[in-house]
Amino acid sequence: MLKWCAHCQQFIGEMPPHADLGITHGLCRKCAGEKPDLLSGDEYAHAVALRDIFQSLFSAGRRSDFDAAGPLVDDAIAAHCRPVDILVGMIAPMLYEIGNAWEQGTLTVEGEHEFTTFAERVIDLVEARIKRAWSQPERSVGDGCYFLMNAPGNTHSVGIRILGLWLQDQGWRTRHVDDRTVLDALSEPSLAGESRTLLVSIALPEQGDAVTALVERVQALPAPHRPNIVLGGYAVKTGRVPPIPGVTLAPDISALGLD
Repeated sequence: MLKWCAHCQQFIGEMPPHADLGITHGLCRKCAGEKPDLLSGDEYAHAVALRDIFQSLFSAGRRSDFDAAGPLVDDAIAAHCRPVDILVGMIAPMLYEIGNAWEQGTLTVEGEHEFTTFAERVIDLVEARIKRAWSQPERSVGDGCYFLMNAPGNTHSVGIRILGLWLQDQGWRTRHVDDRTVLDALSEPSLAGESRTLLVSIALPEQGDAVTALVERVQALPAPHRPNIVLGGYAVKTGRVPPIPGVTLAPDISALGLD
């Protein structure tokens, strides 16, 4: 399920069951300290508006109706949703639903590609609004850097792009790498003394062997260059990736434990 703050409409994260894309409400850390009146009519109206926007945006995606997306994004922002939360709390879950439909044979490959194209265009739209709204100062160099990449064989870039924007919105430094560049990027002298986290997105269980080989190469780096490794993506979310020594499995963005 998708958990949103009932007061400020910030996306809090996901919770089991992940296959259920229904919206539930709680309070983010900031609002919990403020103790708002959740029984007020305004809070209920916000929750209903959020649900309706999510359903309408998903419906537009299934129709590849990009013309409908812009007004819906504007409606979400008017309902006090942060632009980045539209991506992680609406578009990203929709990608999971589309992937599930394709895997079950209820969506054609063409339909999956059309939705991916729709999602990419919505990300472009929302990214422009995110950059206008960015006010979070960059974190200090000593806080470390996040390296983002798809698992070898995973050609879907939308999920990792959303994750990068979410991290950047919080002030984290990010680098997008691939199987060819990751070792050199992690070993750059400019990162001396900094922590490194490698986030890998795996779409299908069949990519597991390539991920295992990647992990072995990364873990063979000298200790100063060796990153924390976090594996996420559709295959992890659906519970079809076995534990890998030294790797954290993150079924959803909440598992990263970042504010």
